[in-house]
Amino acid sequence: MMKIKIINPVPDLDAAVVDGMRTYLSASLDPGTEIEFEPVAKGFRSIETEAQGVINGGEILRLVVKAQSEDCDGIFINCFDDPALLGARELSQKPVLGPYSASVLFASMLSERIGIITTDDYGLSCEARKARHYQFEERIAAVEKVDMTVLDLREGDLIERLTACCQRLEEQRIYAVILGCTGMNFAADQLRTALKKARCQVQVVEPLQTGVKALELLVKMGYTNSIHSTAVRMEDYVE
Repeated sequence: MMKIKIINPVPDLDAAVVDGMRTYLSASLDPGTEIEFEPVAKGFRSIETEAQGVINGGEILRLVVKAQSEDCDGIFINCFDDPALLGARELSQKPVLGPYSASVLFASMLSERIGIITTDDYGLSCEARKARHYQFEERIAAVEKVDMTVLDLREGDLIERLTACCQRLEEQRIYAVILGCTGMNFAADQLRTALKKARCQVQVVEPLQTGVKALELLVKMGYTNSIHSTAVRMEDYVE
């Protein structure tokens, strides 16, 4: 039996949304893998800026430290911006993943040129910043936007906008496209159906599923990604 703790980095996420993510993930995880969601206690309702990531990131780290004494084998931070991920790896003896790098590396196995679909104009800037930080600039050929905020994704014509983005990316010879927000997970299967109907050859990489599955494999193979750069005492952070 394996248990993965999924940290939702925003508070007050609707119970139906969390149940939907649980059902969605269970279909791709091994039968012996259990997932447990825990939200941060306070913070912004979405993470779309650096400031939001820093402020909510402190709450994420509290849960990472708390998880060290809990019955879980790995920790997943459920946001495509990977908020507080490096700090979490410094504090955790258990493996910690976010969706961003796992999805980019996976998509790179599907296509030499990959794309990302983000939320809005500032999302374009954030994606460029992350690509530089992770040295993924040569892998990511283009980034499109749906012109919606994270909190608006479940409203309106998201599938139509995602489909149009994928078609534009295909015109640039990009055949693997990552959804640039784990909040888009509910749309992944509908999008694949729409692309098939439109005869678009783009393969969709959904980062929530991809990241959690990568963490499951990492745990199963006995790896960890803890950062041991300094003599950090966990007790100092708990206090």
